[in-house]
Amino acid sequence: MKIILLLILAALIALVVITRNEELPFECSSSKILIPFFRTGMWLTGKISGKDRLRNLLILKNSEKIYLLHPGKDVTREGYIHCVKKCGYCLIALTVGIMMVLIISIKGTGRSLLEDGGVLKRREFEESDYEAKLNVTVGDETFEDEEITVFRRDYSPEEIREMMPGFKEKLESKLLGKNESLSNICTDLNPVAEINGYPFKVEWSFDRGLIDYKGNLNEGIPDDGVITSAEAKITYLDHTEIYEFPMKVYPKKYSHREEMHMKMLKALEKADEGSSTDKDYILPKKADGIKVIWNEEKTDRTVFFMLFAVAVSVVIFWAPDNDLNRKVKIRDEQLMSDYPEIVNKLALYVGAGMTIRNAWKKMTDEYRQGINDGGEKRYVYEEMLLTVYEMESGSGELAAYRNFAKRCRLQKYIKLVSLLEQNIKLGAKGFLDAIRHEATDALEEQKAAARKKGEEAGTKLLLPMILMLLIVMVVIIVPAFMTL
Repeated sequence: MKIILLLILAALIALVVITRNEELPFECSSSKILIPFFRTGMWLTGKISGKDRLRNLLILKNSEKIYLLHPGKDVTREGYIHCVKKCGYCLIALTVGIMMVLIISIKGTGRSLLEDGGVLKRREFEESDYEAKLNVTVGDETFEDEEITVFRRDYSPEEIREMMPGFKEKLESKLLGKNESLSNICTDLNPVAEINGYPFKVEWSFDRGLIDYKGNLNEGIPDDGVITSAEAKITYLDHTEIYEFPMKVYPKKYSHREEMHMKMLKALEKADEGSSTDKDYILPKKADGIKVIWNEEKTDRTVFFMLFAVAVSVVIFWAPDNDLNRKVKIRDEQLMSDYPEIVNKLALYVGAGMTIRNAWKKMTDEYRQGINDGGEKRYVYEEMLLTVYEMESGSGELAAYRNFAKRCRLQKYIKLVSLLEQNIKLGAKGFLDAIRHEATDALEEQKAAARKKGEEAGTKLLLPMILMLLIVMVVIIVPAFMTL
């Protein structure tokens, strides 16, 4: 997997190097870090442009939205720049993702517990014991996820004195091992000599005819079971306590696999004897003369992280298109909010004796002056400016208004232009009354829309208000009940 990732990363770097001399549009030259990727993105966009299906899918499908958001600009060029940036950001995400996957993969391989095929490092005395989960092959049998306890180095007597409480409660549960209760012992006991986290030593005494000193059930136990007991002698310096556990044991039959497992466990116990102060825990190479092979299973997460990086790259590639949809929606909302102002100004200027064309030009002149003074860009006035430019360049007034309605796309503006067409074709008779009536209707609709938004905002605030009320009730009621 690492080789594949390195090849992909090398291919990306090669593309960046090959396209280093591509000449970028000034809109894509904002950051020196992004420039190499934008150049590669421009190269990819050029390849896409040569394929009709890809061009339609990735570039031309956004032409209408770009046209609406950038009135008066070259739509083809803006769409090309949009695709260049998408490809550039996608390449950045993919490159960073691959590098992170490689770092995680390389770092992960450095955390192996098993060294030299059979060595586990012991921790220092101030640290706790730990479990090593290994796969072990004993002869022709393989045991997966075998938990090997690596005990820490011995504690000093001063440290041991502080750890006496709590030990006795865990001793019985440890002794049971896989058995459910002392009244039904049907598997080997677990007579631990110590418990993780405690320094106490335990010496066990069993009926040797039934259970050996390691807690293993002997052969020859009657089928109906035998009542016996286990005696635990817990020692720490001069402190000694003896516990007796009455139990009933039943015979156990071993399969070939269980027999191999027992031999491996015995070999481990033997290897651990007399080496508690050693820094290394040397795992046995043989168990009762049978060869033992140790290996550690490692989880490879590189595939997951690689898929995640690819998914992020895909999301980044398509996210700008969703951003275009959001901006078009904001543009339409802005057009609707500005409509009452436009109609009112037209009614005011036309009522003052100005022609529609002069009133239109006066509104755009006021807008340009506001922009020069640091005012906010408004889409409807940008479209009106385009209409003025069309009329000044020789286009007919009626055609210019119709193009304005097509660019706005909203029913309100189509209705406004129909009123303007009526005035141009039939004269000014009744126009002033119609435009004033339209202004009044637009203002009323704007008020209704504002009320609707207020109601929606109130509904959204209902849940937080309920949660706050519950918190206040809890703060008041709980102390009252606590004082009862």
